[in-house]
Amino acid sequence: MPKALIFMLKLCLAVGGGHFSPLVRSRAAIVLSRALKARGGTHVCSVASTTVGTPAEGKSRSALDEIDKDGRFVRTPSLFRDKISSEPGARFPPAKGRYHLYISYGCPWANRCLAALNLKGLRDVVGLSVVHPTWQSTSAEDEHKGWVFRSPNDPAVSSPSGMGSFDCKGCVPDTVEQAASIRELYEKAASALKEKGLGDGNPGKKFSVPVLWDKEEGVIVNNESEEILRMFNSEFKDFEESAGDSIDLCPSNLMSKIEAVNSWVYENINNGVYRCGFAKTQLAYEEAIESLYKNLDKAEEILSKQRYLCGSRLTEADIRLFMTLVRFDEVYQVYFKCNKKAIADYPNLRNYCRDLYQTNGIGDSINMDHIKTHYYTSHPTLNHYAVIPAGPGVIEDYKQPHDRDRF
Repeated sequence: MPKALIFMLKLCLAVGGGHFSPLVRSRAAIVLSRALKARGGTHVCSVASTTVGTPAEGKSRSALDEIDKDGRFVRTPSLFRDKISSEPGARFPPAKGRYHLYISYGCPWANRCLAALNLKGLRDVVGLSVVHPTWQSTSAEDEHKGWVFRSPNDPAVSSPSGMGSFDCKGCVPDTVEQAASIRELYEKAASALKEKGLGDGNPGKKFSVPVLWDKEEGVIVNNESEEILRMFNSEFKDFEESAGDSIDLCPSNLMSKIEAVNSWVYENINNGVYRCGFAKTQLAYEEAIESLYKNLDKAEEILSKQRYLCGSRLTEADIRLFMTLVRFDEVYQVYFKCNKKAIADYPNLRNYCRDLYQTNGIGDSINMDHIKTHYYTSHPTLNHYAVIPAGPGVIEDYKQPHDRDRF
């Protein structure tokens, strides 16, 4: 894309809301994100509101607000897209102790980054903080609910609607910036960039995880899970020998196959369950549920012939699919109305989940208590009383012997 066009898109995002409509700004953000990704992931310093439908422009928002005029869930792109690179002169070179990862066990996108961190043996190289699974108020200035930090022994919290009592076990506070919320990190990063002349101080309106933080500059390096996963896979090789055994999740000879699998898995399964759960019209739901099960059937068929999605070895494609499958029967089947079939009804997918869960580093990244607590307590419009269903107990099932070594 020509530099002049990229400049105009940035200008559209940077100027005040009165100049461009929310829809125009949303489209500009999406096009710019894709263009920058193609050019290598240049960081977008000033992120304007990219609201698709509600809420009103200027209001902080969550994924529940990303609904188009036809009631379809439309996920907006991540816009912090710098890279840790081992190239000479890189702004963010790999280094032990310099970077910190902020996640929620509840979020499948963040969870995949933790799994990669574990698989690559980098837990002593990159720091980790874990938010509370139940969204809370993030500012006295608006009604935004989002990710907040707690210490394990802090008092229990209630849902955004004031229901229930949910303890803080498994939480890891922010030991780097001592932030109270993920939102505060976005605001700190925007302020730091502004001081460097790299932005206008606007932190954006969506405050998501994962967040990969640079302690040295006090900024967000990246908040796109796919890119964070790949940075962990490729850019810390000098630390892998001392950090532990390693695995290449993105082997060059399989990259075209990995990209092809990721494309249909993301659109129809990873994001597909959200398109079902957040749909606000019957048509939007029916479109999403049809494509979801069509592609679950496709995955089942592939896994009837080979151990992993791309052949005989574990890749990032498997981690990405697994993070949806492990949540499916406990959450999505009930909460997101994905109830035509359970993963337990698919013999190959079920054994595949057992295989991956029992892989060192992957099962260790799963906290089902946090997963269920997040979904069932954070969205009052979907579950006002924050009652958490008992569920089928998939973790115990995934500890049982599998048949995947038949391949």
